[in-house]
Order: sequence, then C-alpha cells, then structure tokens
Amino acid sequence: MDTIHHARIVSDGTRLAVYQLKDVYGRALAYPVNDQAETIQGLTGFKTLRRNDIAKIKELGFRVVTVHGENIQPNMIG
Repeated sequence: MDTIHHARIVSDGTRLAVYQLKDVYGRALAYPVNDQAETIQGLTGFKTLRRNDIAKIKELGFRVVTVHGENIQPNMIG
C-alpha cells in the first residue's frame, strides 16, 4: 500500500487534514489527501493549501499534517 493511500485510510473520521507536499517548479505546494483536507480546500476555492489558511484550519480544531504525520508550518509551503 502506498503512503498516500495509507494516510487517507488512517485519517478517515479524524480531525486531521492531511496534505502531500510536492515540489512544483521549485515551489513547495501542499495537495489535499484525505476527505477533510479536500473539503477544506473546497471551501477555500484553492487546489492547494495556502500559508495563511493553516491558522484558520487549526482554529476549527483540525491538525494540519503531511502524509508522514508531521505538522505543516507556514514556512514549509510556498
């Protein structure tokens, strides 16, 4: 089972918004992996996580993490 699929299954029904960090033309972008992150991105109207959204997502009671479980900090995405 690949990492993305595993992260999606493990985080189902939790307060985790899981994202995969990808380098796109030298810029780190965070793409949603699980249903919670996809729903959040649907509300923002953007395909990827933005730096200023992290604090607001945390205010809603979610942890914003990578597929490896590491907390995403604003300086980790471009």
